[in-house]
Amino acid sequence: MLEIGQASDVGILRKGKDNQDCIGVFLPTPTLSLPPLMIIADGMGGYTGGSLASSLVIETIIEHYRSSAATAGLNIIEILQQGILAAHESLIVKAKDDPDLAKMGSTVVAVVVQDNKLCLANVGDSRAYVMNENQIKQISWDHSLVGEMVRSGMITATEAHTHPKRNILTNSISAHREKFNIYTTSYELAADDILVLCSDGLWGPVSEAQIQAVVVELPPQRAADKLITLANRNQGPDNISVIVAKQVPEEATTAVLDMDDTQP
Repeated sequence: MLEIGQASDVGILRKGKDNQDCIGVFLPTPTLSLPPLMIIADGMGGYTGGSLASSLVIETIIEHYRSSAATAGLNIIEILQQGILAAHESLIVKAKDDPDLAKMGSTVVAVVVQDNKLCLANVGDSRAYVMNENQIKQISWDHSLVGEMVRSGMITATEAHTHPKRNILTNSISAHREKFNIYTTSYELAADDILVLCSDGLWGPVSEAQIQAVVVELPPQRAADKLITLANRNQGPDNISVIVAKQVPEEATTAVLDMDDTQP
């Protein structure tokens, strides 16, 4: 079964302000046996309605995913794509009702895990990684200026972390955009692979090697909490959100729960 940990924090330098990140996790129920869906959305920083935009994106995608259970002929990638397009329409409708929301927008990274297969859709620079003791693999696509510069060889990935234009997105779910690109992919998971979804508030101040070390060592919820602590320790300049998921044998999870029940 899939064990999932999640955590979000406004960040040290944004205390007292809205958290414009939003996390969504949909798990199967006895009446709706869809595979787990995990989403992180990062509302457009500095724009009125960033927190509203990210929450609308999450709610719309989850609702579309739930309703897709009764829809024949759609695969998971198509469901995620259509959910993101529906989220875009939700932002446009909301912005029409309030001129102050005209520039609201959000990134999104959404992943469904079914058995050993992962399906992903993303817009913007919120990321998804697959990690284990031996590898760190980013499976999402950065829709950002520095992302394009890294891919073209103009700068290195290390230089991108401190580049003055690192916060410029080239693609997002925005009320003022008519069209945008959705990146999709699928990935076969190995038994020891760990899935990490995060906003740039984590992957910016915390190195990929640090993220790997934490998620390999700790169970998902403790890992998620630890990563928030590390980002804040590094003076996290932005909102921070992370989901950590790993496959664990069902009997192992039961044993842990039984042991916890014996604690005073």
